[in-house]
Amino acid sequence: MVAPLIPIRAEGIKKPIHLLYVPTIFCNMGCQYCYLGELTEERPDDRLAVTTLQTTLAKLLEAGYLPFNLSFHGGEVTTLPTKTLRALFDIAQQHYADYGSTIQGMGFKLNPIHVKTNLLNFAKHYALMQDYQVSISASIDLPLKLHEKYRVDKKGASTLGRIEQNLRLLAQYPHRKKLSCVVTREHLQHLDDFIRDIHYLHTDIGLDMNRFNIMFSFDSLKNGEKFTDREDGLTMLTQEEQVRFYHALNKAFKGTALEPGLRQEWFSEFTPDYCCSAVNCGNKFFLLQYDGSVYSCPRGQSSPAYYYGNVFKDEVETIIQNGWQVIERNENSMTMDAGCLQCEYLTYCNVGCTFVRSETGLRKSYTCQLQKAIYRDNPERYVPMSAEHLAYHAKHLQLRNNTHSIQHYYPHKEHYITPELSAPENSLRHIVQRDPVLTELFGNRLFYLECNGIRYALESPILRNTREIEYCDANSQVVLGVHKETFGIACDEPVNNHVILMLLRNTPVTYGDEGRSKQEHIVDYALYSQSLMAVSVLEDDYYRFDLHHFLKSHAGFYRPQVRNNLFVTTKTLREYHYNKHRKNAFYHVQAINLPFSNFEFYWKE
Repeated sequence: MVAPLIPIRAEGIKKPIHLLYVPTIFCNMGCQYCYLGELTEERPDDRLAVTTLQTTLAKLLEAGYLPFNLSFHGGEVTTLPTKTLRALFDIAQQHYADYGSTIQGMGFKLNPIHVKTNLLNFAKHYALMQDYQVSISASIDLPLKLHEKYRVDKKGASTLGRIEQNLRLLAQYPHRKKLSCVVTREHLQHLDDFIRDIHYLHTDIGLDMNRFNIMFSFDSLKNGEKFTDREDGLTMLTQEEQVRFYHALNKAFKGTALEPGLRQEWFSEFTPDYCCSAVNCGNKFFLLQYDGSVYSCPRGQSSPAYYYGNVFKDEVETIIQNGWQVIERNENSMTMDAGCLQCEYLTYCNVGCTFVRSETGLRKSYTCQLQKAIYRDNPERYVPMSAEHLAYHAKHLQLRNNTHSIQHYYPHKEHYITPELSAPENSLRHIVQRDPVLTELFGNRLFYLECNGIRYALESPILRNTREIEYCDANSQVVLGVHKETFGIACDEPVNNHVILMLLRNTPVTYGDEGRSKQEHIVDYALYSQSLMAVSVLEDDYYRFDLHHFLKSHAGFYRPQVRNNLFVTTKTLREYHYNKHRKNAFYHVQAINLPFSNFEFYWKE
């Protein structure tokens, strides 16, 4: 057994993660629909596989990231020597022993050591797998006659005889196991054989085929590079063909002993339970290769565009942050089908696997119609979204898929100019807290902006480390809410006070004595208190002023994909801010940018 790793308490965990480990990229088969292409020809150093896993787990735990699930993937894991596999299983077993209670305490199921395998070397490692109670996910082809045709070894010879022997051995294996298969266009031409072989495996071989996963192939770039003359039968099914396949299996197995599997597991990869439907899979899923390289997943390890970093070269924190950033960047490089934004099942699929869409050039999930069929057949599990929920979810998904997330996080910035500035009492936050007028100026009580029914409490961007960005167009309903007490703040004569709207555009210009690059001003607009009250409705202590015409009338100044910035304040609050600049050097240095409540938006023609 290996030595225990770094102790970590639940309260010290920044984030639990799902870790897939690829100790070897080599595979002993030559399947023509493999999305890894030539990568499976590499034979890495077996010793490196052990060192990399040990090092990575130690670094992850030290940085506060706990793998709650540790699985072995490939390539083909069982091509490794027994000695190497045993060392890897020792590490995984020790990890679960050390952190099992913590993993369960965080609400995760404590899984056994898990291996994805093509089963060709299963007999060789059977005793070892049994010793460690390894969970087996075995990938085969159905019907078996297509396994014989396409699941060949490196020399192109059939593997079916050996696989059938190992399937019988797997049926005797006393621990968790399941089968999976990949379906291509030719499989659809042999549906009767496909169904017959499921019964054969279940009844004659003795495998519980309720534990079975069906996957659909997709046309990947790496596969195209390796198999330039690939047979037509190995290309991906159309959406309609996938649905036809699904309905055929429903008809064949409804009312049989295998109906529970059909309903629960066979098509589970196309449900929200799998990473393919995550809003951003890079938040939780990480694939580690034998050389320390980290990618998104087994699919993504074939593409440099899904590379997160290397544990021997990069900081763990950088790799973890790169996860969601890489996925978001790749999402942002694509467009989604407009129909997705009106789909009542959008929240269940989130437009599908980012990698598959980038490989195939599709604008929606490549199993869209199949997923809808599954959702409709299980309405109690997949309740269609209400129109209101759909509008909200679609709006935010659209923002994420148009290069701009609805929220961006930034570290709080601190500038040290004099030693006094570093004193807590001189920080901008404390200066604001000590001053009732600045508290209102920087706070979120005085103004709100309502865009298409969604209300945003406006506040200063200076002390905030998030921002919300909207898309507006000529039809957007935009209302500015002004609290009834606003005009009396820092003002002796409210009748002479007015709301100031400052509209800026993120096309930087350089001006001023300091030569700073700043957002370009478009227009200032002053609305006096009496006028505002005369044309507004007072609702819940706020005067509601229609901004639709103001924004639309300046549409000629907006630029495609250029952010616009609307600042809102009053005449007296603005004067108070600049007077504070003159009186307090610490405030002047830290509030050099406009501190007024703001709202950012993009204009869509």
